[in-house]
Amino acid sequence: MWNPASTGVFLQRIETPESNKIVLKILRKSSGAGYGDLAEETITVLHFNPNDNKDYTLQFDPWSNLDVVADDSIDEEDINVITRLALEFRDQTTISSEYGIFLAVIPFNDKLLLVRIKVFDLENDEPEFLYVLSALSQDNGENFTVRRINPHSGPEVEETPGLEKLIKAFIKLSL
Repeated sequence: MWNPASTGVFLQRIETPESNKIVLKILRKSSGAGYGDLAEETITVLHFNPNDNKDYTLQFDPWSNLDVVADDSIDEEDINVITRLALEFRDQTTISSEYGIFLAVIPFNDKLLLVRIKVFDLENDEPEFLYVLSALSQDNGENFTVRRINPHSGPEVEETPGLEKLIKAFIKLSL
C-alpha cells in the first residue's frame, strides 16, 4: 500500500454510469510523524455533470478540518479554494482520467517553489506508481515549468504543458 511521505493532496477522478466525481484527500502530517504516518486525512468529493461545466457540488463532512487558507477559520474561502482545485483537476487533459495524483510542495529554497506530482494508475485495488512530474517556479508561483521524470527509463526529462492552472490552484492551499 502506498503511503505519502509528506503533507499534500491526493486527487482521483471516478466516472460511472451513475455519477461523476473527483475525490480530494487532504493529507496532513504532524511535525513528529514518521514516514507514512498521517496526522489527519480530510476527504471531500466534487460531484459534477460532464455535460455542464457549471453543474457541480462539493460534498464534505461539516465537522472535518477544511481549513486550507491561512486564516485559522473554516469558511467559504476554504471551500472555494478546495472546489477550484477539484475543478482544475477535472478540466486538465494532460493526466489520464484513469490515474490519480498526489501533489506536494517540496521545500527547496527561498527563491524557488517546487511542486511534486506523483502519478498513480488506480485500475487495481492498490495504486501503482507510474511517474513523477516536477513543477518549478522561479517567480513565487506566477509561472511553472513542468517536467516529467520517468523512474523506469532513467533521468530523461520531458516538458509537460497543460498543468499550470492545477498547480496554481494547489499552491493556494496552506496545509
